[in-house]
Amino acid sequence: MNEYLATRYGSPCRGCGYDWSIDEHRALAIVAELPARVEALVAGHDGTEGAVGLDWNVSAYVSHLADNQRIWADRLAGAALGSTAPVVPYDEAELAAARGYDGIALESASWSLRRSTGDWEAALALARDGDVGLRHPEQGDLPLGSVIRVLGHEAVHHAWDVARIVGA
Repeated sequence: MNEYLATRYGSPCRGCGYDWSIDEHRALAIVAELPARVEALVAGHDGTEGAVGLDWNVSAYVSHLADNQRIWADRLAGAALGSTAPVVPYDEAELAAARGYDGIALESASWSLRRSTGDWEAALALARDGDVGLRHPEQGDLPLGSVIRVLGHEAVHHAWDVARIVGA
């Protein structure tokens, strides 16, 4: 279990209910199913919808899911290919501002999420060959199972955010 994130969000997560002790295979399935789940949630919406108390609109959350998944894929692939450098954290609000998340078309964000899922799966295949883990300056050592659970939480938590916005 990722003690840092379990402490930060709660276990189960105080928002989305994600249990950090989730089976690794279930977490993988959640990530693999994410594009279809999000597409079902946003059907009939244009992505500009927002909700009080949430930072972003629908397109922004979908864009964040795609970028976050791709960033974790990059990190994992780097380690699988021999890097021993620690993870470089990023500020999601700064990335959202730099990319203009709120103005990204929902169709583009959904396409990017499908593509990033493929990138994640490719990086995961590389990492499994060497049982790779990561070192994160805030979260500590992350064996592969912990990285998978981090992505599982991101998928569940932000799909929950999208569902709250669209009223699903």
